[in-house]
Amino acid sequence: MKVLVVHKNDLRAHRLAKELCSALLARGVSVNSVESHQLNYNSSIPPDMVFVLGGDGTLLKTARYFASQETPIVGVNLGTVGFLSSIEPEEIMDALELVLQGNFKVEKRLMIDVQLLRDNLGRSYQTFALNDAVIKTRVLHTIKIKLRVDGLSYTTYQGDGVICATPTGSTAYSLSAGGPILDLCIPALVVTPICPQFLSSRPMVISSSSQLEFELDSEHMTYLTIDGEEEISIFKGDIIRVNQSAVAAHIVQFHTGSSANKVLEFGKKSKLNNC
Repeated sequence: MKVLVVHKNDLRAHRLAKELCSALLARGVSVNSVESHQLNYNSSIPPDMVFVLGGDGTLLKTARYFASQETPIVGVNLGTVGFLSSIEPEEIMDALELVLQGNFKVEKRLMIDVQLLRDNLGRSYQTFALNDAVIKTRVLHTIKIKLRVDGLSYTTYQGDGVICATPTGSTAYSLSAGGPILDLCIPALVVTPICPQFLSSRPMVISSSSQLEFELDSEHMTYLTIDGEEEISIFKGDIIRVNQSAVAAHIVQFHTGSSANKVLEFGKKSKLNNC
C-alpha cells in the first residue's frame, strides 16, 4: 500500500503528519509527506490513499488534484468546523487501522467543470471545482449576470454576484447566502444570488446534467473564484460555462454523519455559545 500525507503549513499539522508517517512506516506501509502548497506529486504510480491534515481549503485543493486519479482521500480536521473532513485528529490512529483493514466507504462527490469563454475565441481557462464557482463584484456597485440553461435564456441576476454550488458546496458559501442544503446523492446544482437587488431573485436547484452559462453584463471589477482559492478577473461579455465534471472526488467516510449534519451541529453549538 502506498500512502501520501498532505498537510497544511503549521506546527500542529507538521507534528501530526510526522506521527502518522511513523505509524504507517511501522506497519510496513510506503508513505510520503508534503505540504499542501507544495503539492506536486510526480510519481507515475498514484498513491492508494491520501491523508489530508488541514481545513476544508486544504482538502478541496487536494481533492481537485487527485480527482482524475480516483484516489480516496481521508480528511483530518485541523480547521474550524471541517464540513468535508472524515475524522478529527484524536481519531487518526483508529482510522488508520480501519484503512489498513479496508473497513471504510468511499463517497463519490459530484464536481463541476468550469470554463471561461472570452471574445468568442474559445476556452481561455478551465478547471474543476468540488464546492463552487463564484462570480462576484469587488466594488460597491451591483453587477448584472445573465444565466442560460441548455442554451436558453433563463434569468438575469442583479446584485453582488452569484454562486453555482455542488451538493458538497451547498453547505458552504451558498448556504451563507441563503441557499438550500442538498443531499449528497442528489444530482443537482444550486444557483444562489449574492445580495440580489430584487426579491424575485431566489436560489434555484437545477439538474446537474444541464449546461449553465453565466454571462457578465457589467463594466465593474468582477472575479471568478473556484472553491474559494483560484481567482481570475473576468470582464463584460465573458461567459462562465458550468457542466457536471466527468471526474468525481473520492472522500473516505468512517461514520454515517454527513456535511449537512455537521452544519446543523455547528449551528447548535454556536447558538449554545451565544446564550
